[in-house]
Amino acid sequence: MRRLSRSTHFGIPAILSTLIFRLDRALIENHYIDPATTAMVTQIVAGVVISVGVAVGLFWRKIVLFLQNLSIKRTQKSIEKHAERDH
Repeated sequence: MRRLSRSTHFGIPAILSTLIFRLDRALIENHYIDPATTAMVTQIVAGVVISVGVAVGLFWRKIVLFLQNLSIKRTQKSIEKHAERDH
């Protein structure tokens, strides 16, 4: 099984925290958010949501098969454990 590097877990939270920090600073310092900024943030969020949806849609069959294989392996281990305990 391939392990994900630490950097792949860091990407999305870092982007979101940066956006939130910048919006928070804009509210505190200027008490005004430019409409273009709001539109851009909305487009970024929509793009991320759509991209995740497309990725899940493309790999849905592989995801389901992976989860089924995990379930089958757990069941086989459980059966083997009970069989060993009974002997």
